[in-house]
Amino acid sequence: MRCGAEVRARFAAFPVFVLVIPWQCSLVAPPRDLGPVGPSASSPKQEAPMERVSSAPSVPPPAPTITLPDEVIVKAMDTGQQLFLHCWQRAQRKEPGPIGNKVRLHLDIDAEGRVMTVQSDSDSTVLSSCLAVVARRLPFPAPGQPAVVDLPLMFR
Repeated sequence: MRCGAEVRARFAAFPVFVLVIPWQCSLVAPPRDLGPVGPSASSPKQEAPMERVSSAPSVPPPAPTITLPDEVIVKAMDTGQQLFLHCWQRAQRKEPGPIGNKVRLHLDIDAEGRVMTVQSDSDSTVLSSCLAVVARRLPFPAPGQPAVVDLPLMFR
């Protein structure tokens, strides 16, 4: 502890000067008529709104779809009738629970008459996948633009 006492005694021998600078503060507001100086904390900066530009490629609107005449749909269903029935019988053998006997298929057909997508409202995955395979092979004439077809199927 002697060491600390000696250091304090040596520093006590030197006078300490503190320089105090008076700080002048004025509560008077600055004059407002300075012209366009720029934004300040009291007034927000005014910016012109910028237009947003999307970086995603523009997607053309979908082509309007039509529905095919009933006689065209009936002719295509006649072609696949036995295969649709085979799908239902197969699903009854493979699925443990009861399978409904009413199924609605929704087909999206392109301009050349090819079935592009098939959607089924059946709960059976076996039946839905088999019906989709058959529906994709149905012969539809080329309608010249995209078409939609809803096929109600009833099995006994």
